[in-house]
Amino acid sequence: MNRQILAAVLLAGCLVPQVGNAQPAAPVRARVVIDPGPDGDQVNPTGRTFVLTAPLLDGETYIGDTTLTLEPGGQASFAAERLLALLEPRIAPQLVERLRSRLAQQGQIGRSDLEAVGIAIRYDPQSLQLILDIAPASRASRSLTLGNEDERGVVNYVAPADFSAYLNIRGSLDWVQQGSDEGLAPPITFLDGAARLGGVVLESEANWQASAPGPDFQRRGTRLVYDDRRNLLRASAGDLRTLARGFQAAPEISGLSVSRFYSLLDPQRIIRPRGSRSFRLDRRSQVEVRVNGQLVRRLELDPGTFDLTDFPFAQGSNDVELTITDDTGRSETVDFDIFLDQAQLAEGLSEFGLYAGVLAPLGGRGPVYSDDLAFSGFYRRGINDRLTLGANAQADPDGWMGGVEAVVATPIGSLGGFASASHSEGAGSGWASILTFQRTIARNTAGGADVLSASIETRSRNFSPIGTGLPFNPYRYIAGASYSATISDTVYAGLDARYSRGRDDEPDVGSLRATGGWQISPRLNLTGDFGYDRVGGQNRLSAFFSLVFRFDRSSSLRADYDSRGDRKRLTYQTYHGTGTGAYNFSADIEHSDVGIVTGANGTLFSNRAELGFSHFGAFEGDLGGSTSQRTSLRFGTALAVADGAFSVGRPIQDSFAIVSPHASLRGTDILIEPTGRSAAANSGALGTALQPSLSSYSERNLLITAPDAPLNTDLGEGSFRLLPPYRGGYRLTVGSDYMASVVGRLLNSDGEPISLLSGVAIEEAHPEREPVALFTNSAGRFGATGLAPGRWTIVLNDADQTTFAFTIAEDVDQTVALGDLVPAE
Repeated sequence: MNRQILAAVLLAGCLVPQVGNAQPAAPVRARVVIDPGPDGDQVNPTGRTFVLTAPLLDGETYIGDTTLTLEPGGQASFAAERLLALLEPRIAPQLVERLRSRLAQQGQIGRSDLEAVGIAIRYDPQSLQLILDIAPASRASRSLTLGNEDERGVVNYVAPADFSAYLNIRGSLDWVQQGSDEGLAPPITFLDGAARLGGVVLESEANWQASAPGPDFQRRGTRLVYDDRRNLLRASAGDLRTLARGFQAAPEISGLSVSRFYSLLDPQRIIRPRGSRSFRLDRRSQVEVRVNGQLVRRLELDPGTFDLTDFPFAQGSNDVELTITDDTGRSETVDFDIFLDQAQLAEGLSEFGLYAGVLAPLGGRGPVYSDDLAFSGFYRRGINDRLTLGANAQADPDGWMGGVEAVVATPIGSLGGFASASHSEGAGSGWASILTFQRTIARNTAGGADVLSASIETRSRNFSPIGTGLPFNPYRYIAGASYSATISDTVYAGLDARYSRGRDDEPDVGSLRATGGWQISPRLNLTGDFGYDRVGGQNRLSAFFSLVFRFDRSSSLRADYDSRGDRKRLTYQTYHGTGTGAYNFSADIEHSDVGIVTGANGTLFSNRAELGFSHFGAFEGDLGGSTSQRTSLRFGTALAVADGAFSVGRPIQDSFAIVSPHASLRGTDILIEPTGRSAAANSGALGTALQPSLSSYSERNLLITAPDAPLNTDLGEGSFRLLPPYRGGYRLTVGSDYMASVVGRLLNSDGEPISLLSGVAIEEAHPEREPVALFTNSAGRFGATGLAPGRWTIVLNDADQTTFAFTIAEDVDQTVALGDLVPAE
């Protein structure tokens, strides 16, 4: 190995990631010592000791960096504590303790000590890497998550703004060319918005329509919301949004509520019962996980023992199959079956909603607050992985209702049921119940599943949830059953039967319906059904067919025929792009016994607004006289602020982010989540970009680019990892002061060049930042990029940790020539 090859070695070592973690050579008695092999004299033939940063690999997997010392005779060593820290999560705990004990006894760890616990180690001078070979039996048992997230450690998210707010403004203008109320209708504006301060959200909704009959302004609701993420609780005060369960109604209540819905507060959590199986790999392998024949995950795993948890189970009977193929091509299969229902909760998990206050029905100007107290609530809990139980209750001055529910997973299918009792002043007492059964049968060969379901619902004459007035229960019971089957990859069929037993003068109703579908080609699909209905002794047959032709991924043409009313319909629809510049359009024409109806609808998504139109027309007979023509124009925009930053964009659904350029990028167009020729949003002339479609408590990695930025411009992170809170906003800045480059030459105290040595540049004002890696060539010259104005210190990776100091002025060009630097005193 000549001097040029050694220089290349040092260069590669300096460029290894996380060089800032490198440390100076430690005393020998705290080292891992790797004795040279037969070709040890080729590892370092320079006759001098040098230090470089080398990656440590577990097989082919990078696990961290080490500061490696190479001796002239080829012996390599690095810090023992660094090795133990990297090994601790990967090998059995008792083996880590054995190595620590050995280190305490003899002051260092050698190759034989590692081999005694099933670990081989070697240094590869060609790739400049340390490579571990860990025996499968020595590895620690690991938990493997098969959800949507990758296995990872602690994730650092960008903090949301302390204060953020937005207002959505949506408007509609109707022009009636023919029909009742001809002319321009008064435009109507829909307003909704929220403000978040700390962890408290104030949200409200309203309508405004000037010159219309009745009040011009109507406030639909206002409330305060606070989410306790630690305990997964949402507390609300004001005009509540009640959710119902079972036979419950959803009364309009103003007051207080507390609830837990995993879909809202922790949407990434798997709340259904989990599978749990373990398996062991003796070699590095590829593992394919299939649920009901569908591939849901493909993994590359190192040898070891794994515990499979968090299966993404589908509803129904689950055939879970693992196909394990090792690096030699040998394959084996592990499978098991478990039956689950989507309405189940895993053991120990609970969902609930409790709402209490006064009845506040919506009036012309807004909620009308009464003196009538009201309560509504339900509670569900997973007793074990096969049984979920729940209870619900409602009450107001006119009556009450209470009930129970249960979901049971059995080997033959899932059973679920509700039972409720009620009492009201006008109707008296009543009861209701429903029992359901579902069984899903996987068809691995056809790539689908068969589904059998059945239900029976009964209601007494006087059963009445609160707020419904006089009860109307025309049927004694309603029974039904259905079966759908996947016949092949392109054909499916189903059969459905229903029967309702009338009460008093209400006629009995029965129906039988056969459905089917056929994928004629990748672009052409045919679906249809035949029905038989019997109502009060009268029989009726019907048929429906639908033929869909797809021109491409975004456009299709559909033809429908329905024998009921002799309706024939032709529809064209197309969708193009996402984000700025995207649009969709549809048009249809329908002919029936009453005449012809036409329609067209389109929406354009611009950077600052959504613009849309629709037109409806009706004609007598076969395009005879026109009877009705109406055109509507729509728009939607949002105004948003976050910690002082302001932007305008498309309407905000939940949370949002305002992205603005750093001073170094002023005037440069910033793109959010670019996709081809489009992007979710861009800063444009306003100077800020608004991303309006962040979902609360769902992780999002927001990608940012500036294609027109000057060369060597520092965009900062280039992406922002977010976990948005409810109705939260972000103020994000693209770019930074770290866009300067420096070049110079390092000299020793005797004025001689310091050649072929690595080091780092550390910012004195921010020593916590990642240091910038650098190295010297044979003439002592070096270069470094990504620096900011201020004072910097260079620390070399030599035995003396030689340091140099320099300063970058505030108004410098992008590249600074430092000249010759001598060691700092």
